[in-house]
Amino acid sequence: MKKLALPAYVIFDMDGTLVDNYHVHIDAWLAVSTKYGGPTSREAIIEDLHGTNFEICQKYFGPTSEEDAERIAEEKETKYRELYAPHIEPVKGLMAFLDHLKDMSIPMAVGTMGTKENARFVIEALGLLPYLSHWRSAECVERGKPHPDIFLECLKPWGLLHLEPNRLWVIEDTSSGVAAGKACGATVIGIRTSKTDEELRSAGADCTVGDYDELLKLMG
Repeated sequence: MKKLALPAYVIFDMDGTLVDNYHVHIDAWLAVSTKYGGPTSREAIIEDLHGTNFEICQKYFGPTSEEDAERIAEEKETKYRELYAPHIEPVKGLMAFLDHLKDMSIPMAVGTMGTKENARFVIEALGLLPYLSHWRSAECVERGKPHPDIFLECLKPWGLLHLEPNRLWVIEDTSSGVAAGKACGATVIGIRTSKTDEELRSAGADCTVGDYDELLKLMG
């Protein structure tokens, strides 16, 4: 694989990208979904696990009011943090990668469709605040991925609307996230924590890596 050109800005997804926590979200949704009469298998949970929590509730439970969706989602997120707190750790090589970008004065942000509480939970637990210009969570947008809205929100504090692809990297782990990154004009790096190389490339990923050690090698 050829060496990657250095970006001017980098936006990270969070779940599955900074932390390999996809299985924990599945476990939390499965517990809550079973309780409230939604899907009761991991396969069914995985099939519709993308978008905002409100959108996910419509898929799992049928027409659901904003109030009920918010209550169910809060219960799920509390369960997720409870399950993950004792085990949270960064994806392999992440901290060295962040140090490398910081040494080169490349601005970084996080754009996640996770909640504000979950974003703060991960960012603070991993000690990421010194690396980030800013971060944005699901509350900042009305539409989830594959729409590019969350990444476009991340560009605003930098005074940017769109960048040439080789100027902006989006790092993602899901097909919908890859599509969102491509829709905002980014070069998208797929992390193979939850999807295969084929799945990520089919969604538009420019390249994929198993972890950040591998990505550092591609950067030379």
